[in-house]
Amino acid sequence: MTEPVAAPDVQGASLSETKVPVVQVLASNINEIWPSLVHSIKYSSFIALDLELSGLGDRKNLMRKHYTSTSAQRNFQRSVDDRYTAIVEAAKSRSVLALGVSCWRVTRDEPEPEYYVQTYNILTLSRDNYTVEPDALQFLVEHGFDFNKQYKEGVSYTPSTEDMIVFKEKKAPEPIRDLFAAILLAKCPVVTHNGLIDIAFLYQSFYAPLPPTMSIFVADLQDMFKSGILDTKCVAEFLIRETATYLEYLFRKCNKRMTDAVAAGKPSINLSFSEHKAIKHWVNHVECFASNQSTGRELCESYANHGYCKSGKSCSKSHNVDEAINSHDKKSKKRKVEGKTPAILSKQHNGEVVDTGCHRAGVDAFMTGFIVANYAIYLKAHPKKAKGEEEEKTSSKKSHYQSRDNHMSVTLEENRDIPLPLVLDPCRRAVNCLTLSGKNIPLKVMKSAFVKPSAAHMRQQHEIAKKSSK
Repeated sequence: MTEPVAAPDVQGASLSETKVPVVQVLASNINEIWPSLVHSIKYSSFIALDLELSGLGDRKNLMRKHYTSTSAQRNFQRSVDDRYTAIVEAAKSRSVLALGVSCWRVTRDEPEPEYYVQTYNILTLSRDNYTVEPDALQFLVEHGFDFNKQYKEGVSYTPSTEDMIVFKEKKAPEPIRDLFAAILLAKCPVVTHNGLIDIAFLYQSFYAPLPPTMSIFVADLQDMFKSGILDTKCVAEFLIRETATYLEYLFRKCNKRMTDAVAAGKPSINLSFSEHKAIKHWVNHVECFASNQSTGRELCESYANHGYCKSGKSCSKSHNVDEAINSHDKKSKKRKVEGKTPAILSKQHNGEVVDTGCHRAGVDAFMTGFIVANYAIYLKAHPKKAKGEEEEKTSSKKSHYQSRDNHMSVTLEENRDIPLPLVLDPCRRAVNCLTLSGKNIPLKVMKSAFVKPSAAHMRQQHEIAKKSSK
């Protein structure tokens, strides 16, 4: 493997500086930022991705759980196929509004992993007409998404159609397609959070028309991502067994767990960030690690458990994620340290919920990478969890996790030959498993012996390989 070459004008920044640099990529500056972006991708050990979408379509079909057949396997497959049909419909009619790319390069494996991180938030604009759902619009506006900037300065892309030939001569520049090709060429693991829908949108928007069936789609994915896909929600549910698994909860829980490890003199991760001197005027610094003190209000159980509340910001109860974590820790009687001083990575803000940038694609991509890096070192310290050998104390929990553990143990054997970075090896049991909401087992990204990859995918692979050889 080629030794990574330092990018120009790069210096590390201490993680104790709580603001994370996120490069804002627009149509007006993508040519200026492109060399740095491609360099970051090329030398990544893993890449975390996140999308902001204009909608998800029919939620009922996306959450299809069961049928009345007596065969459990048939029920599972039919419900998964129906979900896929709904996902395809959404990906064809909705659009990607922003793409977050967080590139994580391992600079040291032992004794504590060190990462060099570069994160980009790319505003995108479809050239085709698309549906914008009011709920999605309201949600994004509440979290600071600037639709005026997106329409004015989003990087244009053309969604895939059956008759288009991508990566050849194009009517208009397609930098996002070239970017996605660069990610595939990097041949490193891709990390998502609850990523099935995001991956389907990436495929449809920047790669090729989605295949007609889930089984062909899975075959394509296995061939596209040869170093595997990691879903942090899947790791959280099936390996760590967290109480809640929405993104901000996991990020803050990992930050707290890492702070405890540092205080106890145990291994943790170390990060450094690019100062992006050559393009610093396009860099936003986000307080991802800011923490919140108690609001003094009753905790909103819906938000605490799921990261969502129908009332949104008008809810009279607390949406403070730190309070949710503390409440869950107390309920599970796992809280070992009371009245601790603030985390070394955190700033305290009295009585208010701090805007940490969550639900913005670049920041969410960084949080996703941070979660998997922390889970990897946590699982290394808890090998029984990593191998699914940790005993549950109650018979009900044993029964609840039995099917998951059996499924994931088989997955571990299937994943033996996937080329993961050493630092991510403790997560191997969850590689190529994507969360299916409401299901007790994940979707396995593994090609059936009876299914061939799609013709569109094979054509794309040929074109990408030909282009990269020039």
